[in-house]
Amino acid sequence: MINEVVNLNTPQLFSVLCNAKSEVDIEGRGTGKSHKIGWEMNQIVRSMPRSITSITGRTFGQIYTRTLPSSIKFLEKIGYQKDKDFKIGGKPPKGWKSPYEVVTKYENFISFSNGTGFLMLSQEREGSSRGPNLDREIVDEALTLVKQRYDQEVSPANRGNEEHFGIRSSRPVKQHHGFRYVSSMPYSQDQKWLLEYGNYYEQEAGIPLFDIWNRIVKMQLQLIDARQKEDAVLFKNIWNEIVRLKKQITPFVSKSGILFVLANAFDNIQNLGFSYILREFEKQSLLTFMIEILNWVIDKVEDCYYHLDPQKHVYYDALNNDFIRGIAEDTNWDAGSLEAPGCRADLDCDPSKPLEIAPDWGSAINLFSVGQERNYNFATGAVEPVDCFINEFYNKPQEVSKVMINDLVEQFCNYYKDHPTRKIKYYRDRYGDSRKPNVKNSQSYNSQAIEMLTKNGWSVESITHKGMEPPQHDKYLLWINILKGEDSRFPKVIFNGKNCKYTLISMNNTRVMERNGKFEKDKSSERSKKILPEEATHFSDAADKRIWTKYSVKLYKGTSTYVEPRI
Repeated sequence: MINEVVNLNTPQLFSVLCNAKSEVDIEGRGTGKSHKIGWEMNQIVRSMPRSITSITGRTFGQIYTRTLPSSIKFLEKIGYQKDKDFKIGGKPPKGWKSPYEVVTKYENFISFSNGTGFLMLSQEREGSSRGPNLDREIVDEALTLVKQRYDQEVSPANRGNEEHFGIRSSRPVKQHHGFRYVSSMPYSQDQKWLLEYGNYYEQEAGIPLFDIWNRIVKMQLQLIDARQKEDAVLFKNIWNEIVRLKKQITPFVSKSGILFVLANAFDNIQNLGFSYILREFEKQSLLTFMIEILNWVIDKVEDCYYHLDPQKHVYYDALNNDFIRGIAEDTNWDAGSLEAPGCRADLDCDPSKPLEIAPDWGSAINLFSVGQERNYNFATGAVEPVDCFINEFYNKPQEVSKVMINDLVEQFCNYYKDHPTRKIKYYRDRYGDSRKPNVKNSQSYNSQAIEMLTKNGWSVESITHKGMEPPQHDKYLLWINILKGEDSRFPKVIFNGKNCKYTLISMNNTRVMERNGKFEKDKSSERSKKILPEEATHFSDAADKRIWTKYSVKLYKGTSTYVEPRI
């Protein structure tokens, strides 16, 4: 095996130096958190030969396409060779050692030549994540887990082999029976259990970790502004203040042996460069940038306009694992082939049905919200009619060199190029009918999009809701009846939590106001100079458009609503 020097960034260095029994990493994109899993696997192979560690994900597809490719790349970077030092799936070669625990199925097993094994587990079916006795747990994108099921099925199996690695061993390993949870920032209430692991900062040391962290994130936004204005003095002062604040939240291990780490792209700036941060700031909406890149701790607002229940309305188990595994086996688990399988990997996309698109056009952002009606509830497992939000696409003028409409349509067409039913139900945006690019005699946004979709082989049915934009009060009443789910006259609506992430963020952070006995969306954020107009409501507005057009007729009886305004 080749030994190679690996340069560590700050959060990776804390992880190695603290050497905690268990670790929870909540980190944004660009921090190198995927390398932590590869490093973890390397350490387990070296310190606990013949052990078995679980790698758990919400679905096997998630593990195949997100966890394994980056982990394999890291292992190969430090000298491991696939099929020589480790094998994915299938029985290991003769002469390789076996784990202490008996392994009967190798389909989702990673074997190393010294007998160390990693068992891939998923939560697709209740009971499917049960396995043999484990020596350690790894979870990638832990925010997607059904926590209660994980606690019932995986955690209890983290036992045994004390005579080899634990208290009865002559050389006990600290990490034995510990865990590592790696995740991006939770954005819904049922995912906030991950953040609770960081409460020990305040309980044990009086450090308000999350308050200080969000202050740092706000100052990092000011740092970007100072850089863009080329104000070197202001940049230096802000940078120094951030350094001072970061010292206040220096990671440490809790009394129970857990290390909790928050990190974002600035913690890996020596590898990324400031240009990466500036590019992402220009390319993404501010809310997306704050959550995905800066790892902003976001809370769902009180008095929310949309009463979403993560258990009833959000699902993650919609990857076609058989299809993805087929790609994996055909390519001998080639990392590049697993990363972007397109719509063929989406179980919630019915190939025999049309796709429904609701656009939202603007000068700062254009977006498509994609839905489809199904007869299976992916959130609850019930066989029943549902309306699914299955995907979303968007762009901003800073991120594309071509016309924004063309780029958005291309994104959609590339993703769904293998969808056999070439039909689209297009829910027209009224603003997109009246708005035209600043070109003489040009078509409206809607007309251009429909024309491009048609040229790409799609048959487009254009649908327009009656009248002008409906009152926010009426849309609020429609949504509250739909999401409450107690009246059979209203459809059940569910959201793909992986593909519709920003739709959910938008809906979870839209406040409801009451004026003169009527309910309205709070759009005060649109008037803020610090927050772009699309961030608070754009994705939720697109969701409104399709749902209102399809189901608003169910809200009325005669000329008045038959639902109570307060539920």
